[in-house]
Order: sequence, then structure tokens, then C-alpha cells
Amino acid sequence: MMEFQLSSSFSAPTLLTVAAVTSGMIYVSSVIQKDRETKRKYAEYEAQAKAIQEEKARKAFIQPKDFWKEEELKQYDGTLDPEGPILMAVNGKVFNVYKGRHFYGPGCEYHIFAGRDATRLLAKGKLEEETLEEKAKDLNMAERATLQGWMWTFESKYEVVGKLEGFDERSTSTRTILSN
Repeated sequence: MMEFQLSSSFSAPTLLTVAAVTSGMIYVSSVIQKDRETKRKYAEYEAQAKAIQEEKARKAFIQPKDFWKEEELKQYDGTLDPEGPILMAVNGKVFNVYKGRHFYGPGCEYHIFAGRDATRLLAKGKLEEETLEEKAKDLNMAERATLQGWMWTFESKYEVVGKLEGFDERSTSTRTILSN
């Protein structure tokens, strides 16, 4: 029978320490490998998401121009091309709101604003057409303030692609408040 004896330079606690450190290193190495794999997957997902967003922007691009007629906007309400631009005029500016397709696209809550001058509806917080009597009235101060809030939102989120031809600044613009 052969007996194994530990030399005096190696004690049992030292071997346990080496084994513990080795297993700890193996564990850390596997965690690092999993972390690298996770980061690689997320980078791949981000690249795919970026490519999708760029493709959506390409499909929804519309050449800006100086002035748009309100009749021209109607064809860009999202019904003819579900991936194309969605135009909306607010306070004399025409915005491409394709990024908000989930708001302004066909069947969505705010589709009434798409493909038209939505200035008065936004200012009044209306989701249905104005009556002739309502259209005849100028916006009051509260409605103009509401409109200014919408303008800040639109200008920060969406691209301006031109101005609305024939827009009447006196009756629907927030500038009349500021000039008085």
C-alpha cells in the first residue's frame, strides 16, 4: 500500500485556497464571456433597430419646399402610403410627422390632424371638425397659449418641410398676442 504524504511546503488550507481561487477565476471568466456575448447581442439589436429607423425615415422622406397648398397636404394623411410621409400644418408651418405615425396615421386617435391645417383644432383641443360658427371666431388667449405649447412640441419632435400658403397669421397665430 502506497501512502501519500503532503510535504511541509503544501498544507491542506493552501491547496483549498488554490482550488477556491481557481474555481473563482473560472467563474469570473464565464461571467465575462456571458457579458461579452450579451453586449454583442445588444450591439446587434441596436444596429438592426437603427437600420429599421433609417429605412422608415427614407420611405417617409419628402422634399421640403417653400410653400404648400392645403389641398396638397391631403394626399399626405397616411392613407395612400402607409410608410410614406404624414404632413400636418400648424400655425403656418408644415411638419412631416411620420415619427408620430402611431398618433396621426389612419385609424389612430389624432388622424383628423393629418393632411391638413390642424392649427385651430389643436388650439381648441378638438378631435372633430369645427362648425362654421366656430370657424368664424378668432382664437382666444387661452387657445393661443395652447397652440404655442403644441408648436414647441412639434418643433422639437418633427421636421419642418415648408410653410402653409395663404395662412392667416392675424386670426390664428400666437404672434398677435406677443405684438400687443
